Amino acid sequence: MNKQFLFLYFLIMLLMGGLSFKKIKDDKDFFVAGKKAGIIQVTGSLLASVVGSSVILGSVDFGYSSGWAGMWLVICASLGFCGLLPLVKYIKDFKGYNLPSMLGSFYGEKVQQAASLLIPIAWLGVIASQIMGAAKIISIMTTLTYTEGVILSGVIFIIYTLLGGQLSIIKTDVVQLGFIIFGVLSTFLFINQEPITINVAPMFNEKFQIIDLIVMMLSYSTTFVVGPDIYSRLFCAKDEKTMKNSIILTILVLLPLSYILAKIGIYGQQIFGGNGVGDSVLLVIAQEKLTKFLALALYFGILSAVISTADTTLLTASSLFAQVFIKDLKKENSIFVTRILIVVFGFLSILVAIKMKYILATLLLALSIYSGAFIVPTFLGIFGFRAKEEIVITSIVVGGVVALIGKMVGGSVGNYISISSYFINGIILYLGKKNKKEIFSKV
Repeated sequence: MNKQFLFLYFLIMLLMGGLSFKKIKDDKDFFVAGKKAGIIQVTGSLLASVVGSSVILGSVDFGYSSGWAGMWLVICASLGFCGLLPLVKYIKDFKGYNLPSMLGSFYGEKVQQAASLLIPIAWLGVIASQIMGAAKIISIMTTLTYTEGVILSGVIFIIYTLLGGQLSIIKTDVVQLGFIIFGVLSTFLFINQEPITINVAPMFNEKFQIIDLIVMMLSYSTTFVVGPDIYSRLFCAKDEKTMKNSIILTILVLLPLSYILAKIGIYGQQIFGGNGVGDSVLLVIAQEKLTKFLALALYFGILSAVISTADTTLLTASSLFAQVFIKDLKKENSIFVTRILIVVFGFLSILVAIKMKYILATLLLALSIYSGAFIVPTFLGIFGFRAKEEIVITSIVVGGVVALIGKMVGGSVGNYISISSYFINGIILYLGKKNKKEIFSKV
């Protein structure tokens, strides 16, 4: 029966993509949903994009292994949105479709092309982490193996995103968010009937220390202050008020969600012990503790989380990479090129998902590389800083490489290396700073 429900769910997603395909009239519809989205659509899309399988499964696993420290992942997302709120007045009038276009307006065409090339490479890990979450659900609900689940879910994501673009994504994210909230909240209410009797590690403990929080804020929170997926949501909003109110509502939902997910993980620690369960804790809880109805609701909630994040990140990566070949996405063949790249990046993400099976680690690796490379130049650019193109590209490459090295080294030393990527990035930018005469000579 689960298998039939699963294929029906995927069929509905494909039909929704097909219906949106017929409504796409131009590049504005495909890339920013016509810039007509209201507060419900933007808030729903922001939340659905943030709360993917990596966040849901990762936060529960985090709570299982580290107690109340499991709250920090979602809290850091909230802190990122708090940092984004005052920036809205600076980005509200931007006429482009994505973050590299914004970087291009700050530093020049070469920087735009570099960003369009490098961000999608890092985003392969983000897309893959969603496909991994879907595959785990599919392998539980059906007789399909993990690899078969990766291929099935990946192909569905590719077709759905290819057909509908941003127009279908922002309209369906609200519906998918409903599935997510219902699945997670019903699970929480069910397990909350049983009191926690074990000693639970506090938010800071031997497994998660202040230095770990600093690294998480730098590599994760910052992607919500300056992130290609988040900006692609905001650029769909019809006005500044919609942007601001959507961000505030997103924060108000994320904060209690951080507690809910961590509490579910702690419940798993009490039931199964803290030595590992061989799979994602949330999925084991669904299999062994929930009723069949609640388990099914949770599975579809996580699948909705997967789809709502995967389609956004896949479209983001593909549209950014299209700018390597097409300088302006407003050109006639931009949609065609982006659709081809959706297929390419989709299948590359499938390969990554088959190779790497640790969801949270895959996500944080990708975001760490992105943060080390792009956070500092984007943030400074918003506030009027300008530097020479070659210097900005150097800072992006060096910052990303240093952040990657930090993740590969791991431990305390790796954390300090990752943190240093921001300072190194900033120093390089400062050395190539333009004076006022250089700036105005090009205006």
